[in-house]
Amino acid sequence: MRPTWEELPETVRQGVEDVLGFAVVRAESQRGGFSPGVAARVHGPDGQQAFVKAASAEINDVTPGMHRAEARFTALLPPGHPSPRLLGVLDEGPWVALALEAVDGRPPHEPWTEDDLAAAVEVLRLQAAVPAHPTMPPVAESLAEELLGWRALRQERPCLTSWEDRHLDALAELEPAWETAATGDAWLHLDARGDNMLVRPDGSAVLVDWPWSARGAAVFDAVGFVPSAVAHGALGVVAGDVHGVPLPALGEAAEELFGRFGSAAPADDVTALVCALAGLMQEQMRRPPPPGMPTVRGFQAAQGRVACAWLAHRTGWR
Repeated sequence: MRPTWEELPETVRQGVEDVLGFAVVRAESQRGGFSPGVAARVHGPDGQQAFVKAASAEINDVTPGMHRAEARFTALLPPGHPSPRLLGVLDEGPWVALALEAVDGRPPHEPWTEDDLAAAVEVLRLQAAVPAHPTMPPVAESLAEELLGWRALRQERPCLTSWEDRHLDALAELEPAWETAATGDAWLHLDARGDNMLVRPDGSAVLVDWPWSARGAAVFDAVGFVPSAVAHGALGVVAGDVHGVPLPALGEAAEELFGRFGSAAPADDVTALVCALAGLMQEQMRRPPPPGMPTVRGFQAAQGRVACAWLAHRTGWR
């Protein structure tokens, strides 16, 4: 459960109100996501609205840094971009808070509906055409320490699934190819999931949460979106627990959804990116949860199962 606006220290609430330029008379906490901080739509006395995110290093020492990165990248988004504008930042002591434009929208339905899925695919297709800002790091640099999952598992040899055990050497040998596959000049969101999107009344989607922004191959965001969408019911393949769905069905659904993006990326590049993503999830899910984020490992396990099924579909590794 996220903390609420009312649970913020009074000095933080006052500081955010100073940034906003109005007093908060009502706040609605928002569901979704994994951040241990406050996420609330706030209302002013004259109908003003904003979206506020706030986190303390005393609860989780990573999240404030992510908020700072999100503020930096959000401020660089081009005019007219389908994302909320940054209104201001409070950075005092252990607390970092962002004030963002309030979007008239709702989270995508879960399980995904066809209309919401089409909106998500379209907004990611639009994002694929946005060039990265010159100050952005290449993704091969920003994720260099993250996408090592299969190689780490080969060294650690934890309790593996039978599929992982059979193919671990091949997975670890394929994994490094992601760096070349990810090379490009597009602005990557790198966390394109349903809980980082809103659907507006006109049916179009909006992207939120930009701390992972980097420069790379446009196809990377599509690859990252597919496992989470399938795990949350896209195409109707999952009814309940993703772990009860046979791998072939998951792999076929993932490939069908990816096909909707119409990507011209080389097939081998896509396979390398899927491999790296699967390795990340399979290695991360075996770790203890970060402070204040008790549910994230289960989410990673679901994504990892879909990504492995998708990889098995693409490679023919059974």
